[in-house]
Amino acid sequence: MLVKFLKECLNFLFGCVIKRLYMGAVNQRNLLTLPLNFFVNFSLVFMWLVAFKNAGIIPLDIRPKIHSKAAFYLDNYLFGDFWGEMFEQFGKDTYYYWTLLTSAIFSTVFLLLIPLSIWYYVYYIRRLDYNVMEWSDHIFHFDNRANPKRVRTLCIPFLLPFFAFVTLNVMHMFAKQTEENFADWKDLTAWFSYVILHVTAPILTAVYLYVFHPPGTLKCFALALGIQNLMGVATHLLLPMAPPWFIHMYGIRDTEHVNYTQEGFAAGLIRVDTQMGTHLNTSGFHMSPIVFGAVPSLHSAMAFQCFLFLITRPASFKGRMGVAPPKESELAILLQKDNDLELQTLDRESSSGSSSSEDHDVEDLAELIRPTSRCDTPGTWIAYYQCDAELTSRWYFIFLERALLPRILGTCFLLWQWWATMYLDHHYRFDLFVGMCYALFVHLMINQYLLQPRVLQPWLAIRLQLVPDTRNEGRTMGMRVFKDTKLEWFFDPLA
Repeated sequence: MLVKFLKECLNFLFGCVIKRLYMGAVNQRNLLTLPLNFFVNFSLVFMWLVAFKNAGIIPLDIRPKIHSKAAFYLDNYLFGDFWGEMFEQFGKDTYYYWTLLTSAIFSTVFLLLIPLSIWYYVYYIRRLDYNVMEWSDHIFHFDNRANPKRVRTLCIPFLLPFFAFVTLNVMHMFAKQTEENFADWKDLTAWFSYVILHVTAPILTAVYLYVFHPPGTLKCFALALGIQNLMGVATHLLLPMAPPWFIHMYGIRDTEHVNYTQEGFAAGLIRVDTQMGTHLNTSGFHMSPIVFGAVPSLHSAMAFQCFLFLITRPASFKGRMGVAPPKESELAILLQKDNDLELQTLDRESSSGSSSSEDHDVEDLAELIRPTSRCDTPGTWIAYYQCDAELTSRWYFIFLERALLPRILGTCFLLWQWWATMYLDHHYRFDLFVGMCYALFVHLMINQYLLQPRVLQPWLAIRLQLVPDTRNEGRTMGMRVFKDTKLEWFFDPLA
């Protein structure tokens, strides 16, 4: 009897859970094409790993000059010498006031005035009527198209560098390299972020994007990681700069150790090895193939790329989209504009070049989406499912429906990583800032030329039923797994 019961449980587990997970994950692929698709999407990340691992085989006689002092000077003059580093190296207090002046000029002119001028030109001179970062901002983030809320467009991407400048200086205050500031719990906390989360956080972010967001979002994330990391390792090889531990160990005037035979150093991670009774960190950094690869910090770039996807992709306006389908006459007018239902007709890039009928497609589509309160209209066409209003109105979904959790986790991870890298003496603020700039630049390019026109706009067209959903891509992976259940709405970006 017990055996029969266990057999029935196993059959139920396979039929209702494992099978759903498998079918939802592969989505018309198989065990051969799924890993192949994964490899293609992450191929640039693998190329970066290969390039980094084999950097040591480059002949020494063709390698460029090592700029051992550059990062030290740039960090202090652009961000301020709040640790008294210049005094320790040169013994003059006057350097401190000069660094305050230069950092004030850098932050005011380059991180505030210039970005604000660009923002004003884009939205008030050119009078752009949509968010350059989120073309369907009125769908994913707010429901009033009459007011474009241009103030919200300031933060991303225009003021992000300034916010990073301020935040890095705040984290810098808690990472001072003094014995009084070191503690066992801080060492372990920094190690966990710098080593463990550096590897696992991008993986967890990728899983979140695959489960909760439209097909293709994960590919954009993988390409962004790969491109920025390849750019980073290329910079390490072409413009080698010394990390902070090198200056703290040998001094700014040292020339003896400024060569490619110099061995790596684990810096603050040695304290972790002492606590754990191991030599893993010491041995690992001792064999580093790129010792003078401080700028940009790929720890910062990867953390910031995760941060960008975690704060921009979750919908902050989840109005449950209880909307009636468009009338046949409205749909016919839209389809007459272009008999070819290829997804590129929704590409908004054409709006910058001419005023053809294609320019208005996205605007017209957006007019058909007018969110209402929650899912009180049963059988709505945009939701793909029958929504249980009693379930979705429960108090604990109020926090989740605003997608605060991924935003909070993404922000905390970024701040944690920035602090950890400085506390462990592996990177300057300048290194972290440049890594942030690499991630932001790549994200803007991916967003403009791939994510918005070829992922999100076509997906919205499928949900609007303007193109047939022949490949079952109107649903996210989570929606496919929980199809025809009360939890399907939870995995819907528009729910």
